Amino acid sequence: MKIARYSYQGAIAFGIVDDDELVVLTSDPMFAGFDTTGDRVALADVKLLAPVIPRSKIVAVQALGAEPDFVLRPNTAVVGPNDAIVLPAASERVEVDGQLAIIIGKIAKNVTAADALSRVFGYTVATVVTAADLAGISATRAGGFDTFLPLGPIIETEFDDAATPLRGLINDEEFQAVDLDEHDATTENTIAALVAFASSVFTLLPGDVILTGALEAPAAVVDGDTVTMSIAGIGALVNPAVRPV
Repeated sequence: MKIARYSYQGAIAFGIVDDDELVVLTSDPMFAGFDTTGDRVALADVKLLAPVIPRSKIVAVQALGAEPDFVLRPNTAVVGPNDAIVLPAASERVEVDGQLAIIIGKIAKNVTAADALSRVFGYTVATVVTAADLAGISATRAGGFDTFLPLGPIIETEFDDAATPLRGLINDEEFQAVDLDEHDATTENTIAALVAFASSVFTLLPGDVILTGALEAPAAVVDGDTVTMSIAGIGALVNPAVRPV
């Protein structure tokens, strides 16, 4: 099931994607279930928003292993489809890479890997932005700027890594091409292990996001570039890069 968070006629709402329409939900399905209002709106008439705004934290995996290495990113880094990635004055080299993002749907604390996937609401595309020239100074600062985590375009609740290539473009040039079913970071076993390990450190809350880690080397972006990250079955996330004067 594909879930969208969107703006329509001045209000923010949630809907189930049904071809070129949205079946309008009564509220956020993560908390209120999938009851519908009976209304439908055309996808072309709405503005898609970041499908989730983490209520407490974003866990960004830096390296896999028995005890994965990670840093936390602020929820203020999150933007949605077509929102600008703002290149900060403090950095001369900003890089992007596409990642699978796990959306937590239920409270998880000290869960086992066998139970971890039951705490997952769904999955979305993440464009992970980093001020590369600041990473050696502070990983939190390098990845914590506002707009440095576009998410979207929707949440897929039934992710199938066996049929999901990930592609990354800067303008029309492909820099990332990964078959997720061949990548250790995106198997069901690894996803379950990541959720379980993170929950052993701190309580995961509904809406929290886990970034599964870089799949290939990142690429640099400059003012005026357009970044497109796509995962088959979830969709394409498009964001322009801008450097304010």
